[in-house]
Amino acid sequence: MQQLFDAEMVCKTAKDTQNLATNFAKLLPPNSSIALIGDLGTGKTTFVCGLAYGLGISDMVRSPSFNILNIYSSHVSLLHIDAYRLDGSKQATKALMLDDFLVPPYHVVVEWPERLHNFLETCHFRVTFSMENNFSRTIYIQQIHRPSP
Repeated sequence: MQQLFDAEMVCKTAKDTQNLATNFAKLLPPNSSIALIGDLGTGKTTFVCGLAYGLGISDMVRSPSFNILNIYSSHVSLLHIDAYRLDGSKQATKALMLDDFLVPPYHVVVEWPERLHNFLETCHFRVTFSMENNFSRTIYIQQIHRPSP
Protein backbone atom coordinates (compact mmCIF):
# COMPACT_ATOMS: atom_id res chain seq x y z
CA MET A 1 0.00 0.00 0.00
CA GLN A 2 3.00 2.32 0.06
CA GLN A 3 2.03 3.24 -3.52
CA LEU A 4 -0.48 5.63 -1.91
CA PHE A 5 2.34 8.10 -1.27
CA ASP A 6 3.66 10.47 -3.92
CA ALA A 7 1.25 9.23 -6.58
CA GLU A 8 -1.88 10.80 -8.05
CA MET A 9 -5.02 8.75 -7.63
CA VAL A 10 -8.21 9.41 -9.55
CA CYS A 11 -11.44 8.87 -7.63
CA LYS A 12 -14.53 8.75 -9.81
CA THR A 13 -17.01 8.44 -6.95
CA ALA A 14 -17.35 9.43 -3.30
CA LYS A 15 -16.97 5.72 -2.44
CA ASP A 16 -13.62 5.66 -4.27
CA THR A 17 -12.49 8.64 -2.16
CA GLN A 18 -13.63 6.95 1.04
CA ASN A 19 -11.89 3.69 0.11
CA LEU A 20 -8.64 5.54 -0.59
CA ALA A 21 -8.84 7.21 2.82
CA THR A 22 -9.66 3.91 4.54
CA ASN A 23 -6.50 2.39 3.07
CA PHE A 24 -4.50 5.49 4.01
CA ALA A 25 -5.72 5.19 7.63
CA LYS A 26 -4.10 1.77 7.86
CA LEU A 27 -0.70 3.30 7.09
CA LEU A 28 -0.83 6.18 9.56
CA PRO A 29 1.72 6.18 12.34
CA PRO A 30 0.38 7.23 15.76
CA ASN A 31 -0.13 10.95 16.37
CA SER A 32 -0.10 11.98 12.72
CA SER A 33 -1.13 15.38 11.42
CA ILE A 34 -2.73 15.64 8.00
CA ALA A 35 -3.34 18.75 5.90
CA LEU A 36 -6.24 18.54 3.41
CA ILE A 37 -5.72 21.03 0.59
CA GLY A 38 -8.34 21.76 -2.05
CA ASP A 39 -11.23 23.95 -3.08
CA LEU A 40 -14.78 23.61 -1.81
CA GLY A 41 -16.46 20.44 -3.05
CA THR A 42 -13.30 18.52 -3.93
CA GLY A 43 -13.89 15.71 -1.42
CA LYS A 44 -12.04 16.70 1.75
CA THR A 45 -14.83 15.82 4.19
CA THR A 46 -15.63 12.68 2.20
CA PHE A 47 -11.98 11.69 2.64
CA VAL A 48 -12.28 12.22 6.42
CA CYS A 49 -15.35 9.90 6.43
CA GLY A 50 -13.22 7.13 4.94
CA LEU A 51 -10.34 7.92 7.26
CA ALA A 52 -12.62 7.63 10.29
CA TYR A 53 -13.97 4.32 9.04
CA GLY A 54 -10.42 3.01 8.56
CA LEU A 55 -9.62 3.99 12.14
CA GLY A 56 -12.60 2.02 13.47
CA ILE A 57 -14.75 5.06 14.19
CA SER A 58 -18.44 4.36 13.70
CA ASP A 59 -19.74 7.90 14.38
CA MET A 60 -21.24 9.86 11.50
CA VAL A 61 -18.56 12.28 10.28
CA ARG A 62 -19.84 15.77 9.59
CA SER A 63 -18.11 18.86 8.33
CA PRO A 64 -16.92 21.00 11.25
CA SER A 65 -17.49 24.20 9.24
CA PHE A 66 -19.60 25.92 11.89
CA ASN A 67 -18.03 24.64 15.10
CA ILE A 68 -14.47 24.42 13.65
CA LEU A 69 -13.55 21.19 15.51
CA ASN A 70 -15.14 17.75 15.72
CA ILE A 71 -13.62 14.92 17.75
CA TYR A 72 -14.30 11.24 17.04
CA SER A 73 -13.03 8.35 19.15
CA SER A 74 -12.35 4.64 18.96
CA HIS A 75 -8.99 3.17 19.98
CA VAL A 76 -7.61 6.47 18.67
CA SER A 77 -8.98 10.02 18.64
CA LEU A 78 -9.56 11.78 15.34
CA LEU A 79 -9.62 15.57 15.51
CA HIS A 80 -11.22 17.04 12.39
CA ILE A 81 -10.68 20.78 12.02
CA ASP A 82 -12.13 23.11 9.41
CA ALA A 83 -9.95 26.21 9.69
CA TYR A 84 -11.75 28.14 6.94
CA ARG A 85 -13.10 30.75 9.37
CA LEU A 86 -9.77 31.26 11.14
CA ASP A 87 -7.40 34.06 10.16
CA GLY A 88 -4.13 32.14 10.39
CA SER A 89 -2.95 34.08 13.40
CA LYS A 90 -1.16 32.49 16.31
CA GLN A 91 -3.85 33.85 18.65
CA ALA A 92 -6.73 32.27 16.73
CA THR A 93 -4.94 28.93 16.64
CA LYS A 94 -4.09 29.11 20.35
CA ALA A 95 -7.76 29.83 21.15
CA LEU A 96 -8.67 26.36 19.84
CA MET A 97 -6.71 24.87 22.79
CA LEU A 98 -5.65 21.92 20.62
CA ASP A 99 -2.99 20.80 23.09
CA ASP A 100 -5.81 19.94 25.49
CA PHE A 101 -7.30 17.53 22.93
CA LEU A 102 -4.10 15.95 21.57
CA VAL A 103 -3.99 13.02 23.95
CA PRO A 104 -2.15 10.07 22.34
CA PRO A 105 -3.04 8.14 20.37
CA TYR A 106 -4.61 10.64 17.98
CA HIS A 107 -4.67 11.90 14.42
CA VAL A 108 -5.44 15.49 13.55
CA VAL A 109 -6.85 16.38 10.13
CA VAL A 110 -7.17 19.99 9.02
CA GLU A 111 -9.18 21.37 6.13
CA TRP A 112 -7.91 24.81 5.02
CA PRO A 113 -4.60 24.23 6.85
CA GLU A 114 -3.10 27.50 5.63
CA ARG A 115 -5.47 29.23 8.05
CA LEU A 116 -4.16 27.36 11.09
CA HIS A 117 -0.94 28.97 12.28
CA ASN A 118 2.20 26.94 11.44
CA PHE A 119 0.27 23.75 10.57
CA LEU A 120 1.54 23.37 7.00
CA GLU A 121 5.12 23.68 8.21
CA THR A 122 4.72 20.95 10.82
CA CYS A 123 2.21 18.46 9.39
CA HIS A 124 3.21 14.90 8.57
CA PHE A 125 1.07 14.43 5.45
CA ARG A 126 -0.42 16.68 2.79
CA VAL A 127 -3.38 15.44 0.81
CA THR A 128 -4.19 17.61 -2.20
CA PHE A 129 -7.58 17.44 -3.95
CA SER A 130 -8.55 18.73 -7.37
CA MET A 131 -11.75 18.40 -9.38
CA GLU A 132 -11.46 17.23 -12.98
CA ASN A 133 -13.72 18.16 -15.91
CA ASN A 134 -15.59 14.85 -15.67
CA PHE A 135 -16.32 15.48 -11.95
CA SER A 136 -13.79 12.91 -10.81
CA ARG A 137 -11.24 13.95 -8.19
CA THR A 138 -7.50 13.67 -8.37
CA ILE A 139 -5.99 13.08 -4.94
CA TYR A 140 -2.29 13.29 -4.18
CA ILE A 141 -0.95 12.08 -0.82
CA GLN A 142 2.49 13.29 0.17
CA GLN A 143 4.39 12.30 3.32
CA ILE A 144 6.19 15.38 4.65
CA HIS A 145 7.53 14.60 8.13
CA ARG A 146 7.70 11.35 10.02
CA PRO A 147 5.92 11.45 13.38
CA SER A 148 8.04 10.73 16.42
CA PRO A 149 7.33 7.34 18.05
